Amino acid sequence: TLRIPVKLSSTGLGGSFAGLDTFSTSTSETTQRLAFDLRAYEQPVVVPGMERSVNATEAQIVDLVKFKLEEAEVEAADAIGALLYSDGTGNGNKDFLGLQAIVDDGTSVTTIGGLSRTTYSALNATRTASGGTLTLAKMATLFSAVSAGSAPGHSPTLIISNETVWDFYESLLTPTVRENYSMFGMPSVGKTGGASRPGPGLQGTQGFVSLTYKGVPYVKDERATAQTLYVLNENYLQWYGLKADGSSYSPISLTTATMDSTYNAAPMSEFTGFNWSGMLTPTNQFGEVGHLIVLGNLISAQPRRHGRLTGITGV
Repeated sequence: TLRIPVKLSSTGLGGSFAGLDTFSTSTSETTQRLAFDLRAYEQPVVVPGMERSVNATEAQIVDLVKFKLEEAEVEAADAIGALLYSDGTGNGNKDFLGLQAIVDDGTSVTTIGGLSRTTYSALNATRTASGGTLTLAKMATLFSAVSAGSAPGHSPTLIISNETVWDFYESLLTPTVRENYSMFGMPSVGKTGGASRPGPGLQGTQGFVSLTYKGVPYVKDERATAQTLYVLNENYLQWYGLKADGSSYSPISLTTATMDSTYNAAPMSEFTGFNWSGMLTPTNQFGEVGHLIVLGNLISAQPRRHGRLTGITGV
């Protein structure tokens, strides 16, 4: 269990004084410890012996074992991507903790890290119903609510939604784009006739390929919660991965080469919790079995630095 001490209240003991006023020597308990447990995910890799034997001939097109392992990596990463937007209660509270739990004000998830959000209001994130529409004013209010003034590191660093909400935000920005057109004039005619164009004419484009809000990147993720816009501070959102202890397990990084996927150029250059058992031979079956194990959890010691708008259906 990962335990993190957090300050959740003020002592209220400080104050002005004059002359020989007596100072307060009272004590006050202002900290508690958030406790996050370890969660795990398993993806099997099964290679029947007959398939491997056929694949080992000269007719081999791809390395079957390598393909099966990469297939398991992609499926595990995609499934975990969905879990990281959940509340962590799935499969008997075995799922990884997700944004539904971290970015909440007690409406759906009443505890975080083993502490009550009712008792400790500082553990509440900002959750605001959009009333159906996304506006720049609502985004500004949410952005300010999760920021600590202009203090470095205490303002949002990332905004996430699915493609539909991303498109809504894009439509809010489109009217703010202003084009300045230069007048080229009419085609000129010489003394002996013949017309020539004064220039190549106007060219145009439409649509944004990337978006920001107040300088913060706004990205779209197909796994993001529908009708929801998340405003996150990555300084207070960490994924902790754990290496599996065992002679047969070794840490690996996500990458694919034999199959096309969004993980072909995986951004994880360091260990993130993915462990590989290697291929094992069952005692009573003709084949090999391996296990891709992911150990870790997503945590936040400062949920109040995150926020979300819900119920977004239009602009």
